[in-house]
Amino acid sequence: MNNQSVRQLVCYILVTMVMFAGLVSQSHAVMVGTDTVAAEVSSDLGRAEIKDLLARQDVSDKLTSLGVDIADVSDRVDSMSDAEVAELNQQMADLPAGGVLGAIVLVLLILILLDVAGVTDIFPGV
Repeated sequence: MNNQSVRQLVCYILVTMVMFAGLVSQSHAVMVGTDTVAAEVSSDLGRAEIKDLLARQDVSDKLTSLGVDIADVSDRVDSMSDAEVAELNQQMADLPAGGVLGAIVLVLLILILLDVAGVTDIFPGV
């Protein structure tokens, strides 16, 4: 190899290295607070409680009789924000332990949330 071809090879290598130098990503380590982790765990537990309630036979029968697809309800629960999950769980905790009455109120609340979100069209006036 002559001197000119070596220079061209080095030039090509340098240009290639400069082009790929901007593609290197950096990572940063940060501290995660206990309250952040606790909020995530609480939200996951809240979603699990709602899904457990929706898995009950009487609740799923009532939703099906109202024309609501259980898969849509499950998807809606997954897409709820942490604040919505906390609010729904608080409302469920405030309900009296009436069994059927509590389940019906919860079903109506979920149906209203689904209707407001546009997933269903059960209550046209809402």
